[in-house]
Amino acid sequence: MVTKKIAKFGIAFGVVFLFFFMLLIFGPAEIFFANIAEFEFVYTDFAFAMIGISLVCSIILALILMILPNVLYKILLSLTFGFSVAGYIQIMFINSGLDLLGMNPDGYQMNIGQAVINLIIWLAVIALMLYLAFKDKDTWKLLVSYGSEILICIQAVAWCSLIFTAESEAFQREESGQYFFSGEEQYTVSANENIIVFILDYFSNEYLEPAVEQYPDLLEVMDDFTYYNNTDCVYFGTYPSLIHILSGEEAQPQTAINNWCYNLWQSDSVQGFYQSLREQNYVSNFYTPEKNMLCGMNSVEILKGTFSNVVNQGQDLEVDYELLIKTMTKMSGYRMFPYILKPYVYTDYSEYSEIVTERTNKVTHTNSAFYAGLLENGLTVNEESNYYVVQHLEGTHALTTGSDGAYKEDATREETIKGCMVMLEEYFSQLKELGVYDDATIIVTSDHGGPRDSQVIFFMKNPGETHEEMQVNAAPISLCEYPATIAKAAGIDSTPYGKAVSEISENELRERTVWVRLMVPELPYVQKYSGTGTGADNAYCGFTYTGGIDELYETYDDGADIVVQEVDSFY
Repeated sequence: MVTKKIAKFGIAFGVVFLFFFMLLIFGPAEIFFANIAEFEFVYTDFAFAMIGISLVCSIILALILMILPNVLYKILLSLTFGFSVAGYIQIMFINSGLDLLGMNPDGYQMNIGQAVINLIIWLAVIALMLYLAFKDKDTWKLLVSYGSEILICIQAVAWCSLIFTAESEAFQREESGQYFFSGEEQYTVSANENIIVFILDYFSNEYLEPAVEQYPDLLEVMDDFTYYNNTDCVYFGTYPSLIHILSGEEAQPQTAINNWCYNLWQSDSVQGFYQSLREQNYVSNFYTPEKNMLCGMNSVEILKGTFSNVVNQGQDLEVDYELLIKTMTKMSGYRMFPYILKPYVYTDYSEYSEIVTERTNKVTHTNSAFYAGLLENGLTVNEESNYYVVQHLEGTHALTTGSDGAYKEDATREETIKGCMVMLEEYFSQLKELGVYDDATIIVTSDHGGPRDSQVIFFMKNPGETHEEMQVNAAPISLCEYPATIAKAAGIDSTPYGKAVSEISENELRERTVWVRLMVPELPYVQKYSGTGTGADNAYCGFTYTGGIDELYETYDDGADIVVQEVDSFY
C-alpha cells in the first residue's frame, strides 16, 4: 500500500511539476532573456521565488492527488498533463507574431476562426489523455510519467542554456551612478514663461467621438484650446515617434538603431535647437520611464546636454516583487495558454514598466499615478528660469484609468479618456491658481495612434488665448511641425525647423506619409536592436495620402507605396 502511494505521488509530482515548470520557471525565463533590454529588473529578482513556488505547489498538489480516489486521480492527472502538452504545442507550433510586450492598448484581439480551431486542438489532446486513462491504463501510465519527465528535461536543457549564455546584466543590476531621468521637478513649472506639453501615448483622434458621446462635457476642459483634427503622427509606435517629436529628425531604418540614437542626439541640429532654448532661459525637462525609446541600448548620458532632468546620481531603486511575480506569471500564461484564454492574461507594457522604480525622484508615467501626485503634491513654481516641460504619460495605451482619474483595472477606452481629461483639468486649474496659465503655451497630443488610424489628438493653447468654447482647425498638419511650433513659442527663429502648426492653412492640399513598422514576408527577418532574438517587424512601410483620415484609411487598405528594409527592429 505504501509503495503504491509513493508511486502515485511520484507520477503526480512529475505531472504537476511539468505544468508549474512551464508556467513559472521556463516560460518567464524565456520571456525575460529574449527581452532583457525592455526590463529594469534582473533574473534573480524573480527566479528563485518562482522556483520555490513551483516546488512547494507541486509537492502539496501531488500529496493531495495521491490520497484521492483512483478515478478522480486519473481524471485530474489527465487534465493537468493534457493541458501541459497542449501548452507545449501552443508555444512551439501555434503562436505566431505574439505581442508578448503588451503594445496593443486593446489587449489581445482574438480571431474567432483561429480560436475555434485552436480550442479543438486543445480539447483533442486533453480528450486523448482522458480516453487512455480509462481504456489503456498501461499506455496512459507510461505516457504521463515518462512524458512529463521528457518534456521537463527538454525544457530544462533550454533553460540552462539561456542562463549560462546570458550576459552579466541579466543577473546583476548596474551599480549607482548611472544616468537617468529624474522626476524631482515633474510637478514644477516656471513663474515666468512656460511651454507645457502632454504626450498621451497611443491616442488616435478617432477615439474622441465615442468618448464625447458617452461624456458630453468631455472637452470643456479644452475651451481655451484649438483642436487640430487632421493631425498626422508620421510614425506608428512610441519608437521612433518620441525621438522624431523631440528631435525633429526623420527615422533612419537603414541605420542600426543604437548608432542612429547616439548620433542623432549629438548632431549639430538637435544640439543647436536645445541650445537655442537655453539661450532663451528655458529649462528643458522630459519625463518618461521609457529611456530605451530615446536611447536604444545607449546610456541616458547621451541626453545630458539636452534635457536638464538627466542626472547622474545614486539611484535608490525599489522592486515591487509581488507585481513582478504576478506580471511574469501572466506573461508566461499568455504565451502558453490557448487563444481563448489569452485576453484574460494579456499584460500591458505599463505593468512591467512600474515594477522597478526609484524610491525618490521617481518619474510618474501612468495617468492615475500622475493625477494622484498632482492632488497630493500640487504644482510648484520656479522663479529663476522659463520651463519647457514634456510629460509622456500612458494615455490610452493602457486602459487602466477610471472616469474619475483614479486607477481602474478594466477601464474602457472612453473611461480612460475621461480620466485623462479630469487629470488635465486639475493640472490647468493649478496653473491658474499659480497665475501662470494665461501666459503658458500648452499642447496636448500623442506620439501615435493605431497602425491604420495614424492620426492623433493635437490641442494647442497659445499665450493669452481664450475662447467661450474650443476652436476646431482642419489644417493638414503633422508632428513634423512640432519643433518649429516649440521654437516659435519660445521666441526662437523657427525658420530652420520648417512651418509651425499655425502657419498651415486649412485649405492647403498637402501630401503626407505615415510610416508603419510591419513584417513583410518577402524580406528577410532582422534581429532586435538589443541583440536578443528576431524582431517583430522587418520594414518601414510608407502610406502616402492627401486629405484627411478617410483618405488615410483608403491608402492604408490599398497597401504601402514605399517599403524600406530595416537593419534591425526595435520590437
